[in-house]
Amino acid sequence: MITPMDQLLLVGRKPVANDVLVSLQSLGAVHVDRLEPTEEGLVPFVLSEEQRRRTQIWDHVVARTETLLALLRVDADGPGTGKSDLPADADGVAERVDVVGDQVDALLAERVEAEEELALVGQYLPLVRDLAPTLAQIESSRWLDGAASILPASALDKLRGELDAALSGRYALSTKPRGKDVTVIVAVLNDDAAALRAALAKAGTGELELPERYRSLGIAKAVHVMEERAQVLPKRLGAIADELGKLALQHGARLKTLRQTALNHQSRLARLAGLAQGRYAFALRGWVPSADRQKVVDALQKQFGDDLLVQHRAADEHHDVGVPVRLENAAWARPFQGLLSVFAPPAYGSFDPTWTLAIFFPLFFGVIVGDMAFGMIFAWIAWMLRKRGNAGKVLSLGPLGIVIPADSLKWISSIIYYSAAWTIVWGFIYGEFFGTFLEYFPPGRPVFFPPKEGYDGMIQILLFRVEVFLPVILIAIAFGVIQVLGGWVIRVVYGIKHGDMKHVYEGIGMFAGLLALVIFATAFLSDNINPVVNGIVFVGLAIFLICVALARMPMMLIELVSNGGNILSYLRLFAVGLAAALVAKLATQLGFAISDSLPIIGPILGIVVGVFVHLLALLLKIIGYSLQPLRLHYVEFFTKFGFYEASGRPYQPFKLLGGKS
Repeated sequence: MITPMDQLLLVGRKPVANDVLVSLQSLGAVHVDRLEPTEEGLVPFVLSEEQRRRTQIWDHVVARTETLLALLRVDADGPGTGKSDLPADADGVAERVDVVGDQVDALLAERVEAEEELALVGQYLPLVRDLAPTLAQIESSRWLDGAASILPASALDKLRGELDAALSGRYALSTKPRGKDVTVIVAVLNDDAAALRAALAKAGTGELELPERYRSLGIAKAVHVMEERAQVLPKRLGAIADELGKLALQHGARLKTLRQTALNHQSRLARLAGLAQGRYAFALRGWVPSADRQKVVDALQKQFGDDLLVQHRAADEHHDVGVPVRLENAAWARPFQGLLSVFAPPAYGSFDPTWTLAIFFPLFFGVIVGDMAFGMIFAWIAWMLRKRGNAGKVLSLGPLGIVIPADSLKWISSIIYYSAAWTIVWGFIYGEFFGTFLEYFPPGRPVFFPPKEGYDGMIQILLFRVEVFLPVILIAIAFGVIQVLGGWVIRVVYGIKHGDMKHVYEGIGMFAGLLALVIFATAFLSDNINPVVNGIVFVGLAIFLICVALARMPMMLIELVSNGGNILSYLRLFAVGLAAALVAKLATQLGFAISDSLPIIGPILGIVVGVFVHLLALLLKIIGYSLQPLRLHYVEFFTKFGFYEASGRPYQPFKLLGGKS
């Protein structure tokens, strides 16, 4: 359900404006709105020069701490240090953060430089190590000059031609294959150095030079230094990582607290700028859950007395615009609020479909999967996720780049528990445990047997969906009738509640028309058309046509056919479930076939292969098993009561995030 809200209007003396916000932030129950001045004499609240300065400092602290926490790989959302030795003023907090930041920046700058140099050494060292003996002799000679290069083997003849043309044989050329290329060293007399480089340029061959930081050393010493750096740099990078780790342990919790402190001040100053003010007073508007309203009012009046006037009224769900929405459902349904979080919350005063998701999503999931063994696997996964969530650990999905917070793991595990329970229930109804495994085991008198002659066992399968389709088809269509017609009933109820007769007529008409179609289709398929059925269908269609006229919505004629298709869309519960059952059946039969074909090792190998195929198929299709029930809710059901026509905004109370305010 949607929590009832009250509107608060606070009017007080300007000097206490900041203190009022401090109190509201400590109470943590009021959603504070920006108040646009509408009365003559009221203007937006203007921050003082000092408040603007502090705003800039707190913005800097928030950005700086978030960057440092990311660089130190510290979870920014975890608990802070809780120590009271932290500075309370903006300048002191900024100074404390910058001290840590300077240390981190210095280490990171050194790490970047070391990584770049290590990459450079790795690129050049193998090459110059091969060239060093020859080039070192040329460099040490008083009369010789030379150049080295790497070029494709096919370009070697062109280089020789240019050298011959420019130097007339006054050069020495050394080559060495290097993969698909060739390393070349050319030695000439000092007087021919310019001609050598001109020939290299004409041949389109670049001269190989040492990196700038090693160029002044000479080739022999450069190789020695590179080899030394190749040993030293990895150790230094490891030491830098250790130092960053120590900084994370030493300052991580404190940085989180400083960030939370800065966010509190930043949020408070932003709310202060959103107030309206007159010459001597300020005004603030907010929303508070009705159950918390008296506590908030009493606290404010006790602290500020005559300095603050507090007015309140219940939110008008018919006329108030932008009332924040907080969903508050029973404990058994609350986890399914997470499945609604992908959308904006429903508008205040409208229908909250959380409980319908809580009932039907795991039920539909169970209808599709319907295997007791898979249900037990899902229950084990839910237990693991709950354990991880309770331990405060996040779950990273690796290459997908998705990280699920610990709190989210708790409600996700609850949904999986519900789905696992229904999967086991429907698995019993279908007689499925790893597909048809219990139709073969134990041999001679299996646990389940199909409702056919010549079969015997302990328990007869109630719905043999792999061969007898009609019962499951009817169940799937029945779910469609319940949800689609139920959605229109909700449309009528909330139309009456809000005095919207257009929606009332639309809902009644669509319900009557669809009910008439369902009754006629049922009678036709069962060959039971009679005057009573015809009369009911006629009345239903007559009500539909009357409502089309009253609602002035001729498109309802097309929507009636479309809604019939929505009901049939629930057949996907049967179709996807049948595909899942057949895959599971084939996996089990494969395991038994391997078991019967090989002596001794056959049973073991059959179990391994069968379980592997089962788990692989489950892994590949689990997303589809989850998305199909969600699609039926999001598309077929939610559209009937207008979930997407008017959305609300989430209730976000103005509160402390931790640390000192």
